[in-house]
Amino acid sequence: MSLQITPKTMPTLMHFRGEGLNDVLASFGASGLDVFQYQSVAKDQFVAKLGEEELYVCVEQPLEAVSENNQYAFQRGDAIFELSGNWKALMSEVCIYDFRQSQPGDFLMVSIAGVSAWLLVPEADAPLILGCDPTFGHYFQETLSQQIQKSPFLKMECQDDD
Repeated sequence: MSLQITPKTMPTLMHFRGEGLNDVLASFGASGLDVFQYQSVAKDQFVAKLGEEELYVCVEQPLEAVSENNQYAFQRGDAIFELSGNWKALMSEVCIYDFRQSQPGDFLMVSIAGVSAWLLVPEADAPLILGCDPTFGHYFQETLSQQIQKSPFLKMECQDDD
């Protein structure tokens, strides 16, 4: 399978902070999540636990923060991409993180080509979903696309797949 990065449209992405967020996780059937893990709740929708009082929630209907629990909700406008093919080969060239230690369901925050990004580590052979600040979106996509096209190592990888 050839390596390809494409922009992805996803539902509303929100960053929650505050107390009582376990209720939010429970409402999605994700109360057992550990920190820096995510769970898909529907196609192109997920909830990720970033800390005991911090979540990313990407769902169709925006959620409301509960002021009694000192909750704050920030809508995000991240540039989101899908990376299909042998994404680990590309990541080994543009990211210092060792993906051999990652597991499906991990939510990672790493630097890729100098851009802070978040990633949803997928099941084997599924595409990687990643996002970054929208002001870096064009640079991010162009840089990864150029790396895919020009890297002699990735070209060898694609030839081995054929």
